[in-house]
Amino acid sequence: MTIKSLYFLVQEGEGFSVRGNDLLTYAAKEGYAVGGAEPAVGVFKCLNDDLSFRIFNREMNRLLSVVTHPNQVIGAWVDDPKGVVYLELSDVVRSKKVAIELAQARGEKAIFDFANSESIYL
Repeated sequence: MTIKSLYFLVQEGEGFSVRGNDLLTYAAKEGYAVGGAEPAVGVFKCLNDDLSFRIFNREMNRLLSVVTHPNQVIGAWVDDPKGVVYLELSDVVRSKKVAIELAQARGEKAIFDFANSESIYL
């Protein structure tokens, strides 16, 4: 995928999890994405209506520059009905229990379950 195609996904209200080395969709059949992998980088959030491609491109490149491990993904999701876009670096872990504990420690709102393609809100 390209940064531009990812931007269009977000503008349509869709989320994604992509690998940092090639921007391809993280296609695991199991595991959980837990945001907040790099506290120093933080989470970018913005109303979707206010998100320009220029800002999205800047934030994606910022996240791409800090991916350090193959078990990390760049994730985006849109919080409905508020329409807030979140972009962040996430760790992928195998255990649901570990994912929930890690997410709670990081103050995350949810984890993403790759097996069922759904968010699990905490």
